[in-house]
Formats: sequence, structure tokens, C-alpha cells
Amino acid sequence: MVTPLAAWLAACLAAAAAPDRPLPAVGAAPCIACRGPALDPRGPIGGRVLHVAPEIPAAPADPSASSTAAESLVDRPPQQVWSVLTDFEQWPRFMPLVRETRVERREGPSLWVAQKYRVWLYPMQHTTVYRLEPELGRLEWQLDPTAPHDIAASVGHWELLAVDGGRATLLRYQATVNAGRAVPAFLERMLRDRSLRQMLDGLRDEVLRRFPR
Repeated sequence: MVTPLAAWLAACLAAAAAPDRPLPAVGAAPCIACRGPALDPRGPIGGRVLHVAPEIPAAPADPSASSTAAESLVDRPPQQVWSVLTDFEQWPRFMPLVRETRVERREGPSLWVAQKYRVWLYPMQHTTVYRLEPELGRLEWQLDPTAPHDIAASVGHWELLAVDGGRATLLRYQATVNAGRAVPAFLERMLRDRSLRQMLDGLRDEVLRRFPR
């Protein structure tokens, strides 16, 4: 007699063995940003993108790296913001500079995402390792140095903080980038900032589009 538990385990093993199986949904989690701090909704930023000082400076041993940070308020719950932020293969729809993304593999909370960009006439590519911590509302990343890459290093994080009892989200972004080669100054700035205002505005607008009220 096959018990329901045995049948479920057999189905899981069969799915794991399937060579062309799709990766499971990234954004699913019991709760999003539920273990992070809650914020007072009466903040001054509204829906504006606000440049802020990075939490940590560029590493002293790497003076060529530079950091940037910003935050913006999204009038939707963290669960909805997280589901859009972690929909990596749809990033070209709303993230500036990004032309193509592909989730290549997953190991526990980490995903390897191959990405292609175009900054003016400069095509670029690299693979980013994203670490998902949904309960903290935190998405960390770093460049995968073992995959083909056109920059020397990139590290940073997104952070979602519940606002107004979880009815809105304060979205924070920080990045440190080292281009690692002689590139035009404007290109290095764009790589670091990723067209910062357009990126945060694009993400917010995509959340509002997917989750209208």
C-alpha cells in the first residue's frame, strides 16, 4: 500500500530527476520582511527616489570601487514588491540597461542569474549570484568571478522594510562596483548607479501595474 507521504516523496524525486524541469517560483515564502523592522509611515520621501549615503564605504583595499545607495517608498505590501523584484527573467521589462536575464541554477537560497546589458554602444555580460532572505526582506548579490564577466566586481543588496502596518514598503538599494578596466567615466557611473532613479521608478511602476487597486 502506497501512503500519501510515500507518493508525495516519489513525485518530488521524479520532478528532481526531470532534466528539463522549470525552476520553482522564486518569490514564494511564508512571509516577506516579517522579521525586519517596521517603519513609521510618516516619512518625508513619499514616492520619490532619494539618494542616501551607503551603509559601508568601498573596501579600502579596493580604491577603484565606488558605492551608491538610494531608497524609495512603494505603496504596496512587501509581498507584492518581493514577487516583482525576484522575477528575474522579467527584469528586461522594467530594469534599465538590462537586455536579457536567465536563471541558470539554484542552490538553497542562492540563484545564479546570467545577465546581459547594453550601456549606450557597450554590450556587457556577467553572472550574478543572488541570495534570497525573504523573511528579512533582503536580496543580496555578488558577481560570479568564475563565469564570463566584463567588470571586475559587483556586490550589493536590496532591502524591503514594511511601512504603515505592512500596507507599504520602503525599498532600499545599495551597490559597490569596480569596472576593473579603462572605461569612460560615464559608463562606470552608469554601471554603479544602474540608472538609479529609472531603476527604482521602473520597479515601483511594475509593482503598481501588476497589483492595481
